[in-house]
Amino acid sequence: MNIRIEKLERPEPAGDWHDLPLRWIVVGPGTETQKFPNQTWAKRYVAIRRRSANQFEAIRSFAL
Repeated sequence: MNIRIEKLERPEPAGDWHDLPLRWIVVGPGTETQKFPNQTWAKRYVAIRRRSANQFEAIRSFAL
């Protein structure tokens, strides 16, 4: 499974005014993408996603 982390060209605001801007994107198989405010969270998600059967399961595990 080819999953990679890329830095966004420009930070993207997300959520409320107090939420950190999104700076990193994880690109997975097909059209699967997830954005994160820091590289540490992106790397953690990649590790979880590689062990998971699908994106939904990975997101659920990441949130717990």
